[in-house]
Amino acid sequence: MTFPTQGAKLALAAWLEAHSDFRLSAHASDLSTALKTLDTTPQPTSYLAQFSRLKGYFNRAVLGLLIVAFLLGLMAVPPAFATGESNQVNIFWLLIILLGFHGLNFVVWLVTIVATMGRQTESQGMLLSLLIFLNKKLSKHSHIHTEVSAAYLHWQCPAHSNKWLVSGVSHVAWASYLLAGWIMTLLLLLTNQVNFVWETTLLSDHAFLQLTQSLSLLPQWFGVAVPNQVDILASRVDLMSQSASTRQHWANFLLASIAFYGVLPRLLFMLVSLAMYHFKRARQPLSTQEQIILNRYQQAENQNRTVLDADPSPTQTLSRHANTKEYTKLPRRAFSQRWALFEWSSAQPECLNTARSLTCLNSREEQEAFLKSSSDETIYLLVDGEQSPDRGSRRFFSQASKVHPSLFMVISSPEQAKFTDDWQRLAREVQMTVTSLTQKE
Repeated sequence: MTFPTQGAKLALAAWLEAHSDFRLSAHASDLSTALKTLDTTPQPTSYLAQFSRLKGYFNRAVLGLLIVAFLLGLMAVPPAFATGESNQVNIFWLLIILLGFHGLNFVVWLVTIVATMGRQTESQGMLLSLLIFLNKKLSKHSHIHTEVSAAYLHWQCPAHSNKWLVSGVSHVAWASYLLAGWIMTLLLLLTNQVNFVWETTLLSDHAFLQLTQSLSLLPQWFGVAVPNQVDILASRVDLMSQSASTRQHWANFLLASIAFYGVLPRLLFMLVSLAMYHFKRARQPLSTQEQIILNRYQQAENQNRTVLDADPSPTQTLSRHANTKEYTKLPRRAFSQRWALFEWSSAQPECLNTARSLTCLNSREEQEAFLKSSSDETIYLLVDGEQSPDRGSRRFFSQASKVHPSLFMVISSPEQAKFTDDWQRLAREVQMTVTSLTQKE
């Protein structure tokens, strides 16, 4: 699937609408058409182009990490093969160098995964934090908008699947390191003849024999010729004679151990981690803003709304196009109903002097009290068309439309106000009847 996907575009648009003045086209016929706005805004570099560039930076940062890990793997092996005149290599010391830290890291990872199973963690880990840091620096020098950078990190590194992304990056880096070690070991064995020896102070010969045979089970199951009991006992450090077959068996054992206990498990768990990462992301519920955008373009362009009024007169119907500025005029009796002013900073309109009650909803406490007073009574909620609705406004109206079924949104001076379309869009999203209040009224 090519990038950016529809989901990535939706996530970018939702983040920009929630954190900036950007808005998708209100006149688009469907979501795909609306998202094309990201391709053209702003100029000369669109939001989507910046988003795609950040994705490229992230991929290159991961590639750079793999190259560094590969080089470290190449450099780790030669010192262990520094045999000098004896041409002897301590087989288990070489295994510890290549597989010791890998095994320790793997145990820590497994314990962490088990400990955090079933609960969300926002930890990004050292590797992912480094990649994010590099991404931010590159975006800063590439003149990418801050909100686009934040949107990309929110999309690429969601909190609910962070640990699987960290795991995938860690496993692939270790796989690169171990693969480089395996390749360097193979090259050194092809170009050098060495005697494989072992020595121990704490372990008995029998215990060492059992350890070696246990490690040989998996390679032997795949048909690899590994050291037998005679080869193991003949390879003590104080026994100098070693046959060609014994050296061959130890070389097979060394290469097979790195492959079966290092490279292959890391590749396997890398695939598992990335699969879990994409699975968790696929199951992630849409954010509130993403759902609002989806609902916006799933609704019919023409909406018919019924005015609920306490007056026994026939029901009035407000019909309008989704994005038009043609409103049904407020009935005169509306000014004797209950009114509320939402985040109102201007002087009170004189036409509301006759209102039965007038409530200001400027503070959080006032808004919470309004939401708690559920009522079927007709209420007109006046908003300032010169002020843009923010996330708090969207949240309030979404809740208010549920607890006050007969709530009307009234936009002040819609013909002159620059944010009229935004308030109209919000009313449509929360399925609320919208009308207008002009200065003459």
